[in-house]
Amino acid sequence: MQFILMLVVCFSAAAGSASAPAGSAGVPAGTQAEAPALPGRAQAPSGAVAEATLYSRKIQPLFDNRCLACHSCFNAPCQLNLQNFEGFQRGANKLNVYDGTRLKSVEPSRLWIDAHADEWRKRGFYEVSTSKDPDQNLFFQITQLRATAKDAVITKQVADTHVCAQTMTDYQLLAKNSPELGMPYGFPALSPSELATLKDWVKAGSPGPDAEEFKRQNTPSVELQTQVREWEEFLNQESLRHQLVSRYLYEHLFLAHIYFPEKPEEFFRLVRSKQSCAQGIQEIATRRPNDNPGMKKFWYCLKKFPGTVVKKTHIPYQWSPAKMARYKELFLAEGWKVSALPSYESGVAENPFVAFKDIPVKARYQFLLDDAQYQVSTFIKGPVCNGSMAVNSIQEQFYVFFLNPSSDNMVLSQKYADKAAGLLMMPGVWGSDVDIKETPLFYKKLVDHRENYRKLRIEELAKLRPEGYTLKDVWDGGGFNPNATLTVLRHDDNAVVMKGAVGDLSKTVFMLDYPLFERLVYNLVVNFDVFGNVSHQLLTRVYMDMIRMEAEELFLTFLPSEERLSYRRSWYRGLLTQAKMSYVYPTVGSAVPTGIKFNEDNNTKKQFVQKVLFFHQNETVRGGWDFINWKSLEIPDSMQGQWKVKGLDKELRKIAAVKAEAATPFSRFFPDLALLNIKTPKGLKIYSLIHNKEHENISWILGESLRMDPENDTLTVREGVWGSYPNMIFNVKENELAAFVTQVRAMKSAADYQNLVTRYGLRRSNAKFWSFYDDMHVAMRKSDPVSFGYLDLTRYELK
Repeated sequence: MQFILMLVVCFSAAAGSASAPAGSAGVPAGTQAEAPALPGRAQAPSGAVAEATLYSRKIQPLFDNRCLACHSCFNAPCQLNLQNFEGFQRGANKLNVYDGTRLKSVEPSRLWIDAHADEWRKRGFYEVSTSKDPDQNLFFQITQLRATAKDAVITKQVADTHVCAQTMTDYQLLAKNSPELGMPYGFPALSPSELATLKDWVKAGSPGPDAEEFKRQNTPSVELQTQVREWEEFLNQESLRHQLVSRYLYEHLFLAHIYFPEKPEEFFRLVRSKQSCAQGIQEIATRRPNDNPGMKKFWYCLKKFPGTVVKKTHIPYQWSPAKMARYKELFLAEGWKVSALPSYESGVAENPFVAFKDIPVKARYQFLLDDAQYQVSTFIKGPVCNGSMAVNSIQEQFYVFFLNPSSDNMVLSQKYADKAAGLLMMPGVWGSDVDIKETPLFYKKLVDHRENYRKLRIEELAKLRPEGYTLKDVWDGGGFNPNATLTVLRHDDNAVVMKGAVGDLSKTVFMLDYPLFERLVYNLVVNFDVFGNVSHQLLTRVYMDMIRMEAEELFLTFLPSEERLSYRRSWYRGLLTQAKMSYVYPTVGSAVPTGIKFNEDNNTKKQFVQKVLFFHQNETVRGGWDFINWKSLEIPDSMQGQWKVKGLDKELRKIAAVKAEAATPFSRFFPDLALLNIKTPKGLKIYSLIHNKEHENISWILGESLRMDPENDTLTVREGVWGSYPNMIFNVKENELAAFVTQVRAMKSAADYQNLVTRYGLRRSNAKFWSFYDDMHVAMRKSDPVSFGYLDLTRYELK
């Protein structure tokens, strides 16, 4: 019955004259000193940079500030991606990448990777710049339509429109029947000066960057060329050990926006190339990073990220001499050997426990831990832009801890690791086209392997830890690494990962060991194909359910054995859900003891979390206090002197972590993510108001709305922009914050929320919307330039 239900599911899942932002196609100010070029690569121009092209000076900045809010990544309407000129040149396609009903996989359409220039025409993409005459130019007309039909009202989010005009005839019908589809969709039209700029560009033939500018955009900056060369030399050494390590690194970093501290606004992608990096990068385009590259000899190269950075896909990762030294310490210091490199065959490539068995387990696990926030972010943002495949199988807010490497079963016993490897199979073994008739059998096979692994793990734990886990078995970050505690916060079909324990005590907690952590990455990132068929997507989703339950189960082994079942039942409420859990995920190891001492209070989960945060991890690892949200968590008496809530935090604390019970239901009416801009004498401060929607359980794919528990909803309030898809923006002056908080606390209905929006909110129809939007991006870039990326407005409130 479980699988019949699952098979029904459908996975549908600044002004034009502004200077170009970091990571865009714009021209940086200043001069560059003469330096030797990287062999085979175009050298960045020396001396004063020449006058930029019209496109780089005005058009790309216009796209960045007015168009990227919708037109970037796979969720761009009609796949029109405007992150750089290549995306505009590629044009549009009516295919919906997120069509979860398809029985066959489709060709990948990743910008910059799968095709270039006219190759896109063979893949169904059509030009949007159809004429030098603005009156006959499809792109300009749809953009101008918004200005001529200002009063047209939208009733759908952009993802629900499904209209892609391909010809001027299509446009004329659209303008007549659906004038609200003019761009920017549902937001104020471009200003007269912006439209004039666009019109002049169209009249000129919509030219892109000239040859010199194009070379500059694709060439590492002078100050980075030496490091780029050194990293490529490191990754392309000939020994079998180096080749295996480089493959492991690539499969974990292919989504990273790699940067160097000397120029942190310049990003690179790690790619596989058909020829040496010095000769010029020819990227090998495969569906997955662990697919066969199609040639025995290939190279790992750093390819400069060519477009404007958007927040929803931006996962920065720093490389430096210190990081290279760390890699050498982890992977190459010990004398392990490789007799033969692993193949790319099914059963090997998609199972890292088989493919990389020769690399010491401790090295692999510590590599993941070193940058745990990045690794977890890959499955949250990942290859699907919005993380929808992963996040509807997780709670709205939960902490993540990690098992100490010295306590991991796989680290402690190679014999155990060898036994477990074959049991840790994942859906990727069946590829992108999973026969729908075979899917129930494949699902059963996954469950059987998982159950055998769970039993093996508990048996090994009983041998290695007969007295149970203690606090020492929780990773403490080595006393310096702030990745040791993470918090995941979900916003409907997307989420964010933060360092530290953010928000009040979470309902559930993940404890990840090496097998769990590695499977998270491979199931949801490395093996997952967003262009795959429905059964591929379905099996990926249900396997994430298994991982989630294992992570919760591992956490529970730290608590008294007699309390574990009651916690589990509180997380998975409902008779049908309880029956499913008994069948699909029966309890194992319920008699395994814990080595942790608890007092007589019943809340042992709270006690454990407090022990980890306040006594096991130091301040550097734990991070700062969450003055706004911590309420259930109790600060030890010895640390009370550090607990000083003041300023804006003191006021915002009044609306944070307050359950939406009858007297205080206000959080129920908030959207998934609202941004609060507070104008202070020192500048703009931005806070995220995150709606934590409580569930009775998250054990089913269908009917999520039927399993909500709104009386236990809360808001988590955190300084910074913690999400890519804001649903509403509020603007208040610092001296208005108290009144804003008072009005929030007084909310009793959806109408009260709309009154709040009327007074403080930035509705999409506001004539000054773009001015506020631009100011917010300026503040975001100034606050955190490395993590900065443009926001996505496709989920912004319609009213």
